[in-house]
Amino acid sequence: MVSDTLRKRPVVGATGQQRSQSTDAGKGNKVDGDTSKKNETGSKRSLTFAIGGVLTLFSVAGYTFMRQPRIDIHGPDVPSSTATASQTTLAALESVATKRDDARKRLDGLASKKRREEAKRLGLLTSDEVDAILEAHERSWYVSTGSGAPRLRVDTNQVSSNAPIEDYLAWSPLASTQFMFGVFDGHAGYMCAEQLSTRLAPMLSESLKAVDKLIAKDGDKLIANDGDKDLAPTDVGGTALKLRREAPGIAWDRVPLALTATFVRMDHELVTDSLAEFQRTRDAATMDALLGPAVSGSCGLVAVVDTEANEVVVANTGDSRALLGVRLGDGRWKAVRLSEDQTADNANETARMTREHPNETSVIHRGRVLGGLMPTRAFGDCRYKWPLDAQRDLFPTLYERGHRYATTPPNYTTPPYVTARPVIVRHKLGPNDKFVVVATDGLYDQLSDDEVVGSLGQWYDARSAGMEDNSLTTQDENAATHLVRAALSTDRLGRRDDTVIRRLLAIPPPHSRRFRDDISVQIITLNQ
Repeated sequence: MVSDTLRKRPVVGATGQQRSQSTDAGKGNKVDGDTSKKNETGSKRSLTFAIGGVLTLFSVAGYTFMRQPRIDIHGPDVPSSTATASQTTLAALESVATKRDDARKRLDGLASKKRREEAKRLGLLTSDEVDAILEAHERSWYVSTGSGAPRLRVDTNQVSSNAPIEDYLAWSPLASTQFMFGVFDGHAGYMCAEQLSTRLAPMLSESLKAVDKLIAKDGDKLIANDGDKDLAPTDVGGTALKLRREAPGIAWDRVPLALTATFVRMDHELVTDSLAEFQRTRDAATMDALLGPAVSGSCGLVAVVDTEANEVVVANTGDSRALLGVRLGDGRWKAVRLSEDQTADNANETARMTREHPNETSVIHRGRVLGGLMPTRAFGDCRYKWPLDAQRDLFPTLYERGHRYATTPPNYTTPPYVTARPVIVRHKLGPNDKFVVVATDGLYDQLSDDEVVGSLGQWYDARSAGMEDNSLTTQDENAATHLVRAALSTDRLGRRDDTVIRRLLAIPPPHSRRFRDDISVQIITLNQ
């Protein structure tokens, strides 16, 4: 079954080619492929932010690139974006666009080494220009959690390196005291991450209802009941039932089962159902909308915060990361990981891949899946999942239409090599657990776990003490903006200086991708 959302997306240009594929070139790329420069002008989608399963695109219908894309956030308690930016901010953003255009002309056409050297000689942005970039997409709001229950404060921000940005954020209430927060880090294009940002939250709500039908409570454990027969094998409830039957010895809990079923079913729709639908119709007009999200890929991390049960459950597929900020009794801050990066650096993942593909010495090559993909778990990425005959049938046409990652990896013999099934972490919240950070790997490329929590802890402490001295610690009212600023102001030796961020943000895309990744952050402050 293919979602109508996928079937009807207006993603085909006048020539029939998919719009705005990313170069994915440079440091930390998830996909190893063609690093040739792409022209940023022309048909590009505007930066978007999905909240509660609602996606708003700006400018005209379809996908258009805007120098100053706006983000509207829809959902309960979320501040409206109808306020007009100040003339000073607009002037600063226009100045940034002009400086980046000039810098791009200097960098285009240079060999890699010379381009890197020249990028370091670019002029710095002003502090006002940096502030305009950092504040353009920040949002803060409070979430009510029921009568008498403490509120949650939510701070979010995104700063792009790719053009367009390939990260998406999403949040949605699941119940009066239960909330979903997600980050989706796209690679090989934005189309897969975009689909996840709009469709995963509604599917998770459906999955929770299906699990409630599937199971009966037995203390803290969950067991199957007679409702199993009501669940269709082609929906998320059927996926949950299948997961239970595949592991009869596991006593699933409600939220972990629903999250796992949602991730598995969503990827099945994106990769397998879309392929079946196109093979049925062979309609070239729907090819990009149906198969584009399958060719591109995305990591996905979802945190479900339950203020009544006092717990957070994290489902992770890929290398985004969730951290818990804990305030110790002596006033120090401690970082606790609520997820593990799923890459070849993770010994458990390497062992799993080797076990699933025995006698294939190249299953992990150069630290990547078959030498190409960095995360060992991901949504989409059909080049690591589709049968070989389907790839031979469709990849040449898809490649001609602009999907440049529609290529078969070497030594492709026993697919699928990549799974979207998440690893689940469940944590009982205590009184010293103060905040949860959910972010794409662009943040952790710049800061360690301890630096993330330590910097954010200093921000909380300073603001609690009423300090407003416009220093790096206190100048931002938004916690996510503070964290992004800290990340981009820190050099490789851990030293902080505002000249670092003024230089990094001056480098235009796609060249900026060699120095920094897209950064997307959600911070959930507990017990407000």
